[in-house]
Amino acid sequence: MLGSVPGRAHGVREEPRFVTARAGESVILGCDVSPPLDGQQPPYVVEWFKFGVPIPFFIYFRFYPPHVDPEYTGRASLHGKASLQIDPVRSEDQGWYECRVLMLEQQYDTFHNGSWVHLTVNAPPSFTSTPPQYVEAKEGGSTLLSCSAQGNPKPMISWLREGEELATNAKYSVHDGSLTILAITRDDRGAYTCRAYSDQGEVLHTTRLLVQGPPYIVSPPENVTVNISQNALFTCQAEAYPGNLTYTWFWEEDNVYFKNDLKLRVRILIDGTLIIFRVKPEDAGKYTCSPSNSLGISPSASAYLTVQYPARVINMPPVIYVPRKLPGIIRCPVDANPPVTSVKWEKDGYPLRVEKYPGWSLLPDGSIRVAEATEDSLGTYTCVPYNALGTMGMSPPATLVLKDPPYFNVRPGGEYRQEAGRELVIPCAASGDPDIPTITWRKVGKPSRSKHNILPSGSLQFMSLSKEDHGEWECVATNVVTSITASTRILVIGTSPHAPGSIHVLPSTTSANVSWEPGYDGGFEQTFSVWYGPVSKRTDFGPHDWHSMPVSGAQIWLVVSGLEPGTEYQFSVLAQNKLGTGPFSEVVTVTTAAYLKLRPGRRLSSGYPRTTGASYSTKVPHSQPHAAWCPPHVAPSSQPLLTHRPIYRGVPPRREVGGSG
Repeated sequence: MLGSVPGRAHGVREEPRFVTARAGESVILGCDVSPPLDGQQPPYVVEWFKFGVPIPFFIYFRFYPPHVDPEYTGRASLHGKASLQIDPVRSEDQGWYECRVLMLEQQYDTFHNGSWVHLTVNAPPSFTSTPPQYVEAKEGGSTLLSCSAQGNPKPMISWLREGEELATNAKYSVHDGSLTILAITRDDRGAYTCRAYSDQGEVLHTTRLLVQGPPYIVSPPENVTVNISQNALFTCQAEAYPGNLTYTWFWEEDNVYFKNDLKLRVRILIDGTLIIFRVKPEDAGKYTCSPSNSLGISPSASAYLTVQYPARVINMPPVIYVPRKLPGIIRCPVDANPPVTSVKWEKDGYPLRVEKYPGWSLLPDGSIRVAEATEDSLGTYTCVPYNALGTMGMSPPATLVLKDPPYFNVRPGGEYRQEAGRELVIPCAASGDPDIPTITWRKVGKPSRSKHNILPSGSLQFMSLSKEDHGEWECVATNVVTSITASTRILVIGTSPHAPGSIHVLPSTTSANVSWEPGYDGGFEQTFSVWYGPVSKRTDFGPHDWHSMPVSGAQIWLVVSGLEPGTEYQFSVLAQNKLGTGPFSEVVTVTTAAYLKLRPGRRLSSGYPRTTGASYSTKVPHSQPHAAWCPPHVAPSSQPLLTHRPIYRGVPPRREVGGSG
């Protein structure tokens, strides 16, 4: 450092001085004037230079105002004879200063008492650039926040979020005072603080990140239960930027303002709250809130409104038709929440005591069941339902009328056989009082997908029979009183077989006895094959391949051998005739039995073994035989069968082993 100091005043050898000051304070740079030799101080000129600047920034000569560079105007003044005072000192004032004193009456020396001073200005950090107070960014994008500061010593810069210092990772990149936020999501919104610090202090600047995107529901609606005529309130609070939020509410799938009875009783507040005034039972259901700010896809949240109300009667018919001399029901059509607890009946204006009528009973829903409707049943009925909240009153009167049930004029035959592709018409006609009954047809079990028609007469018409039409059908005659049915069976000839049913598999250790019931043969002789495979993949089976075994003749059982003990298998049966194969039967999964190992010397119980579908064995010492029990590979039988065969391992035995049970 001393090597950088220019030459000294002639004949003077002073060490440089070092002065430290804090920015904003006052500092004095010392400079001495040599005392006079004869006691008389000659006139002199004081000049102050800053290293690197060729001309002095401060010149003083007595009786004249000092000459001061504009950078120091108002701050630099003479202190004592030659020292310089700077007030206030600035950070940029730091550096080397040279004081030169010119003695005007000295002949041999131009400058006397020149000295060097190094000024260090310590300054607390201050920002030279900061990001705006608010920064906008879009979801999925990135943004850069830059921050720079000055001070002495040079300040360090870090970024904070919620008091925690941020470091470079997958979300943030922090470098040289800049913060980059990557893959912005809604969770990144909030305050980010730039901190510039040194041993002289610290400064903070906070920027708030605003993330542009669709709203986010922070307070979704919750289920509400109210009584009838009360007001219901659903809250729905959302946040978004920009915050020009609008809220839409839906009842089920309809805008609440599009529901005629509801639109006059609802109000949506500016904060998203939905108020339903004077709630009705029909208002119950799902309400969905959907806030929007025209960005992205609007979120939604739902809650349910439950309306409690006293029991009420809805749509009580003016006439109740009951079939004559048949069981009938006198219904009280009730709507209630909570559920109905009781129903009181009146007949012809008097309380009805159901137990007084033979064959009459009160059902759990409050309806009256009449075992046989007769003339005693005639009359005018009213009902009053009750629940925990009470009742809304009595039903309108309903007159009970006895009517004959419908009856068949023409019943379908018991069975119809027809070839596939041919037309088939099955007759069915009915009459009744007061109107002609309505005739419908239905297939029992799996519905038919083929085309069929119901003729005006009530007959069932197939223009082209298909395999799917095979099976049992019912003709249903219905009038206001009741419905009656008549059954028939259609056999479609000339098709592939139908799937076998009632698949039963009885596993043993290494085999399984499979039995089934044949399906309809399609009009031709059918044969069967059994398909099987392990559930888990094995090297001798492909990933989707099963083994199949044909069944001889009309046999409806088969023993599958060669199975692994303790293994899970699947079985299915396939039928075929001369027209092709039918569909596979249901798949049955079973596990073969594992060997049951007994301790040496333990005896099996005497007597016939039970038919268990499993195999048992017992281990004996190395030189003794191994006894195993296996099920017979014959047709299932109810008679127990006992077999015993010695299996020798290692050295043959020297004596026989008994084979009793």
